[in-house]
Amino acid sequence: MKHTKNILKSLLITVMALSLLAVSCKKDEGGSKPTDPTPITISEQDILGNLKGFQTVTVVTDATVDFSAVTIGNNGTVDLTVTKNSTALTLTTFKSDMKTKLEQGTQSIASVTVTVAEASYQSGEEPKASNSKPVVFELTIKAKTGYVLDAGIKGYQEADKTVKLTLKFTPSSGNNWA
Repeated sequence: MKHTKNILKSLLITVMALSLLAVSCKKDEGGSKPTDPTPITISEQDILGNLKGFQTVTVVTDATVDFSAVTIGNNGTVDLTVTKNSTALTLTTFKSDMKTKLEQGTQSIASVTVTVAEASYQSGEEPKASNSKPVVFELTIKAKTGYVLDAGIKGYQEADKTVKLTLKFTPSSGNNWA
């Protein structure tokens, strides 16, 4: 009986020591912060702030797009107007240059990965020379490690935890693509 008591005490001391060790392993070297912190939530305002950060973008020399007053519609759509400069609004040049500008502008965002895809064909009314149908780009926003996207963001996809924004670039009133 005496040996059983000693064995149980030893076992209890060992369990306590292991649990203390497990707790101390979850802390950084200073012992003050856990090594798996709570993820930072990215809000719709954060995304809008990044889009507004583009301000006015000149696409080649034939167009400008003002991002400073963008809003996200209920279905994740962002409508933008393409203002013609001195030359015609060249459709193919606009598509390739705008895609490049969107990719370059979103690379520096530390908290998310953004994939840019041209999606004008999905609307059924594809933009062509001599019409003013919108050029459409889809931005797929995925949070990096340590960040999460707020599920209340318009365009949030629960299945893959991403936000899909549809950017529609329409020529200003009275202008068509060339």
